[in-house]
Amino acid sequence: MPHEVLRTAQVATVLGGMSAREKRSYEAAVDALRGEGCGAGGYRLAAADGDDYPLCCRHLAYAWRMFTAYPRKKQVVIVALDKHERDHNPAADLAEVLPGLATAGRKRSAKPPCCEDAADPPAMNEELSELLSALS
Repeated sequence: MPHEVLRTAQVATVLGGMSAREKRSYEAAVDALRGEGCGAGGYRLAAADGDDYPLCCRHLAYAWRMFTAYPRKKQVVIVALDKHERDHNPAADLAEVLPGLATAGRKRSAKPPCCEDAADPPAMNEELSELLSALS
């Protein structure tokens, strides 16, 4: 059974400004998420306390990043799309809205996978679940 993939209003808005190639990269990532769930989510973001945060990031075309959460088994929410550039870190913007998310990422070699097992996505706490409901 495929995973249900939902997206926030921010994602729909950003998609309108992407080039055809960038949109194809996004669509390929969505297809992978439908089939693999968190196994296609990229890597896990860091929490402000140094632990793992229940949000994942997948690289798309060019500097684009896709941020995903997993509220229930077989369900993926694309929380945000944003460009990671020298003077702009999308995780810092997300940390303003999502309490406990680190504003800076880990070194490339220290980024854990989004999940070890696609059947066991990162567990979300109640506070994050409520925030995502408000963003949808």
